[in-house]
Amino acid sequence: MKTFAVIFTYPDGHTEEIEEIFSELKVAIEYGSNLLNQVRHTEATKKAGVFGEKSGEPSFAVVEVTDHKKKIVYTSF
Repeated sequence: MKTFAVIFTYPDGHTEEIEEIFSELKVAIEYGSNLLNQVRHTEATKKAGVFGEKSGEPSFAVVEVTDHKKKIVYTSF
């Protein structure tokens, strides 16, 4: 059985594999895109230099999981 997972990279550089598992690639991409828009909006509302660090560009990847094998099938960058 094929499932999909979203791996998200935040502006501060840390990466998180989202716990939710998706049965369709399209739904996983939509979820990642929505999260990406939320994070970009949050970053846009912060003032530059507040934390003394420059932030990077957030991104995400969708990974196909089949029989314990993982393969990247989509990236937002």
